[in-house]
Amino acid sequence: MGNRERIVLESLRLFNENGFDSVSTNQISKELGISPGNLYYHFRNKEEIASELYSRMTDDVRANGSWDSPVTPVRVAQIYVVSLDIIQRFRFVFADSATLMHASPSIASRHSNSLSWATDRLIALFEELRASGHFRWPDLTGSAVGRCAATTAVVFVGWWQYLEAVHGEQAAGHGHLGEGARQAFSIVEPYLADSFASEVTSEVERIAAGEMIDGAQRVST
Repeated sequence: MGNRERIVLESLRLFNENGFDSVSTNQISKELGISPGNLYYHFRNKEEIASELYSRMTDDVRANGSWDSPVTPVRVAQIYVVSLDIIQRFRFVFADSATLMHASPSIASRHSNSLSWATDRLIALFEELRASGHFRWPDLTGSAVGRCAATTAVVFVGWWQYLEAVHGEQAAGHGHLGEGARQAFSIVEPYLADSFASEVTSEVERIAAGEMIDGAQRVST
């Protein structure tokens, strides 16, 4: 592994553990055993490192936000579990987003667009479920579907911070991945046919309990 990739991965660890604002490029260099000049050869500052990490996160989000039609209970469960897994792996983005967005206006602009895109993809998912006959009430209004999507996005973004606030930092780990996915799914679940919703819930439990998520080994905390 080259130094550029080592810098990116070590920065992710430090940002997640200590917060973006508390980590310096000198600290990153020291942890890696390289000179500050070596780090600056690859990145001019820590904001550039954060930008690279943000790009990786959005790549994962966009890959997770696509599916083949008709969407299956397995794919729905994957979307929920993987969404929370991504946010956990890049949790520094959400833990103190105001500080990060202030430090990097370019990330702030991209973050707004990413959240809007993700919410729109949830709307598209719910609309496809309705079109496929999986809704109890197929005449549910578009505004109600939009509210379900927006509330689901709020749970995704806030789940890990909520756990940390209630249970402490060490408790907010992947043991709560399935629980978070179920909480998020519970927003749209009442609108779905029982059989389909039950299949999704079972798949959430199975996927969250595995060591592999979306083809990649789970990142431990």
